[in-house]
Amino acid sequence: MSGADEPGPDASAEQAEAVSGAPVDRDELGAELDITLRVVLSAFVGGAVGLVAMVPILFVPPFFFDLFRAEALVDVAELGRVLGLEPNLLLGVLVFVAGGTIALPLLFVVAGAFLPPRQPRAARGITFATIMWTGFVLAFWPGEYAGVLFLGLSLAAHWVYGYVLGSVMQRLAYVPQHSV
Repeated sequence: MSGADEPGPDASAEQAEAVSGAPVDRDELGAELDITLRVVLSAFVGGAVGLVAMVPILFVPPFFFDLFRAEALVDVAELGRVLGLEPNLLLGVLVFVAGGTIALPLLFVVAGAFLPPRQPRAARGITFATIMWTGFVLAFWPGEYAGVLFLGLSLAAHWVYGYVLGSVMQRLAYVPQHSV
């Protein structure tokens, strides 16, 4: 096959843009990067809406069954000591909200492009949230007496968060698809 019959270097970028609807920039290695400010901002919105959607599952039943321990949020607030802030419940809530609206959505923007399923892309949020749930369980474990109920409710809440995060991103922009 001659060089004239082979597609040019921009052919795969054009195909990727046509399939995903996302703008594609190419670097000198040929990697396609389609993370834009719009994608990042839509991730922040998706994270905020996802947190609101998960609250009824994550906090109401555990509070009713006495599974929720405020001390876990105060423990998360220990991060505030770096800034000279004394850990308290309000700071713990702020750290939790910042993580769910800024840190996790940013991580999803980058890592979500590599997660299954291939389609629908919005469902990648569920995969992402399942992975993040493992850390949540370690940080907020209420004790052995509540094991199965806590695991089930917290996993369901994370699936709701992930689904909403992925769906909002897909609706407002797109879930990035990286190709290297």
